[in-house]
Formats: sequence, structure tokens, C-alpha cells
Amino acid sequence: MLVSKDPSKQVFVFTPQCLTSMLEAALIGAAESGRVAIDFGEQSISYRELLAEVSRIQQRLNQAGLQPGNRVGIHVERSPVMIATLLACLFSGIAFVPLDPLFPAGRLKDIAEEAQLNAVLETGAEDSAPIGFCCPVLSLDPEGADQPQAGNATPMRSPLLRPETTAYMMFTSGSTGKPKGVVISHQALATFLCAALERLGLDDECHWLLITTIAFDISMLEIFAPLLVGGRLRLTSSEEHKDPHAVAAILARYPSVNTLQATPTFWRMLVNTGWEGQTGLTALTGGEALDGGLAQQLLSRCAVLWNCYGPTEATVWSLMSEVQPDQPITIGRSLAGYGHLVLDDNDQPVAVGQEGELCIYGDALSDGYWQRADLTERQFITRSDGLRYYRTGDNVRRLADDSYQYFGRLDGQVKLRGYRIELGEIEARLRGLAAVRDAAVTLEGEGEQATLVAYLEQGEQSGSGAPAMTRLQLRKALSAHLPGYMIPGRFVWLTRLPTTASGKVDRKRLAAG
Repeated sequence: MLVSKDPSKQVFVFTPQCLTSMLEAALIGAAESGRVAIDFGEQSISYRELLAEVSRIQQRLNQAGLQPGNRVGIHVERSPVMIATLLACLFSGIAFVPLDPLFPAGRLKDIAEEAQLNAVLETGAEDSAPIGFCCPVLSLDPEGADQPQAGNATPMRSPLLRPETTAYMMFTSGSTGKPKGVVISHQALATFLCAALERLGLDDECHWLLITTIAFDISMLEIFAPLLVGGRLRLTSSEEHKDPHAVAAILARYPSVNTLQATPTFWRMLVNTGWEGQTGLTALTGGEALDGGLAQQLLSRCAVLWNCYGPTEATVWSLMSEVQPDQPITIGRSLAGYGHLVLDDNDQPVAVGQEGELCIYGDALSDGYWQRADLTERQFITRSDGLRYYRTGDNVRRLADDSYQYFGRLDGQVKLRGYRIELGEIEARLRGLAAVRDAAVTLEGEGEQATLVAYLEQGEQSGSGAPAMTRLQLRKALSAHLPGYMIPGRFVWLTRLPTTASGKVDRKRLAAG
């Protein structure tokens, strides 16, 4: 469905009923208008060509015997095929599980096993070294001449699709040492996308620069929002999307790009390249706390700045507020279909001016954690008012109705460059090494200087001499299962980890040296 500012064009109102019906109407409408869907390098993919590719991949899924309700891993390099594959899975009712090729093989295998995948989808662009997935690997490369033609291909919507059908599973860091899967339904994704489109006021003039990995759920907004309004995506390559200099060059070369989403850390790196801004740019930031200094720098370089907040368990963002010059940075303004509540230690709502844990309710909440009933029961609660809430673990002050000041976490979870990290997962991997008796990991420093520091107690096999493992050996051991952003930058060997009176690791003493 096209949404346009031009009053001579028909305007459609989205309702979160069926995500695939919305996508189908949008893609077909844009194809009939002859619009470009995706730019990738020097290549431009029309909506007609995108529809043909979606249809081709759906045929491939059907030939492989994949059914609605199955789960498939998406181990595909950044390319238009990646976008078409996500669309094909949605239309087919197959839940996709992102497997970023840049992640270590051990972590990808852990996710595939935990998700009990029915298949892994990949292309010939992948590394030729086999990862050893626990399920069949299906190539999405074209196999011959029997491909759908760009002029007649339409997506095949599964008749078994329901609002509660799983759209995707996003795996995040887990405190037990293994990543945990967050289950997101079609209804939840549709609720979020409809609300975000309304809040941002996107239309068919949208030209969004997509820089986020699909293993980070904010990419769902970058991918699907422009397509839902007949807009245009410029997709960065695997080499470009993490490089602020490359992104700055793209923005300079393509002035029609008018929307970009990134973490505060990446925005800061972009500013530090000397990037002077983009006329008419809508900037979105989230995943970490936005500081006032960076906010003022961005406001001078773009037309509109949105400060976004939301956990994966509530489907991307639940709060989106426009940042105003010389105003305090807060989080607030619930999206349509979302509600927020701040609870004290007794699970009672706090008054204005008081602190507590931010909780979220509404139609966009996750179904819970994949095969983790205990964790789901602990984090998703139903109060006496009958509403189901997600406990975010974030400590906030209630400033006014639907306005909050963010203070940080109430648990061992941290955010580093936008990535959500359970320190317990890193510690569990370290304790699994023979040379390590015990371990504690902290996040030290701020902004670009923030780094993970691992404090290690030597194992019995290490003896009393020099540390049994060097920094390089430790990093190599961890890199088999942890992505780069979860590997500590510093390792400190101690005879004993300091403890509190109750016997717990005293993290304050660690950080104080």
C-alpha cells in the first residue's frame, strides 16, 4: 500500500490485522507504479524484480518440504536476496532466525541447536568452510531457467497464517551461557510497524539507509517500514555497514537518502568522521542511552531526531519521542498498541517523581522465550488488572504520564554499542576454561571508551606462577562461541575475586581497582 503526502494520491490507513496482507498490497502497488525497491552498490532492484525473487525463494522453500510453523536460519550475506528471503518466510508462515555470517561458527551452531531449526538457508556467497549445522542446509542460489518472470510473480500467502503465527525468533545474550530466543508473532510485528509508520509519518518518498545486521531486531524497522509505504531501501554491504567512514561516503554520494537509524555509539563515530549532516534527514537513535551533547550535535546535522526505547521482548521500539533543542533527554511517548507502567519493589505503580522498574504491556509483546517456560514466567507477568506485562529490568524515574528518565539496569545486563549483553554468558564461558576457577566481567568506561573487563581467578591446574593463558589465548578461546562485541578488551588475573559479606562477587571493588 502506498502512503503519499500528495493529496491526489490515495492514502491508506494501516491496521495491525495481517502483516502479510499489508505487505502484499504494498509490494504489488509499488510494482505497478514501476518503483525501485532496493539499491545495493550500483545495482537497483525494482519492486517487480523483488516480487519475482520472493516468489522464487518461496518455490525453493516449498520444494524443500518446509511448512508453515517451521523454523529456518537465515545465514545469508547482506544483499537483496537477504531481504527477499525474509519476505518469503513471512508470506509462507515460516519463522526466520537470523544467523549473522559475521558471528563465530560456534555461536551460530548454538543458536541453530537451541532453535531446533528445520533448515538453514544460505547462498553461494557464504564462506565455503562448513559450519556443521544440526539441520539441512538449503542453497538459495538460482538453479536454472525455470525462474518466475518479473512481470507475473506474486507472493503466495499461506492460508494457515494467523496473527499468532511466529514471524521470527531473535536470539539475545543469555545469563546461563547460551543465547535465548525471543519469539515474535505476526501480530506483534504488525502492531509495531503500523505504530512506527504512524509516528514517523513515512510515505513513498522514504529512502532509508539500512546499516543494521538482521541479528539486531531494530533492523526489522529498517527493512519493512520502507517497503510498507512503497519507499526505497539503500542496503549497505557486509564491509560497509559497520564502517562510519563508508556510511558517511554513502550519505554524501546519495543525498536522496532521508532516513537513518543507528545506536548512539555509531552516530558518535559518524560525527567524528567529519560528517556535517544531511539536508532533510530523519535520524533515529536507540539501543543505548542518548546523551545531551550528542543529541545537540545530531540536531544540528539533521531535520528530525527521534530517541527510541524498547527491548526485543516488546518488538523493537515501544517508546519514540522527538528530541527538541536544549531540552532534557528523556524516553517517552508510547507507540499505538503499547502501554507502560513503573512498578516499585512491591510491584505497585509509583507516583510521578518516583523510581521503579519500567514494565510494558500491549499487543506487541513477545510470546515469551523459546522453550524457557521458567524465564518466561519470571519476566512476563499478569497483574490483577488482567493485563500481561513484560518486566524490562530497566530502572527509570516517572517524570509525568508517559515520560521517563532512564537510569540503567537493575541486573547484570549491559548495553555496549547497542548490543544487549548478559555478563553472565561471558562469565560462564570463561569458567568453562580449565585455567579459570572463577570469573567476573564488568563494563567500564563510557561512550566510545566503554569496554568489557574480565577479572579471572586462576584454576587449580594453573599453579601459582604466571597466568596459564595469555590475553590472545583467552580471546581465541572465547571467539569460538562469542561474537566480537562480547569478548572483553582487558583480562585481569587475581588470586581471589573480592566478595561481599554475603559471599557474592563485589563488582564495585573490582571496578575501583
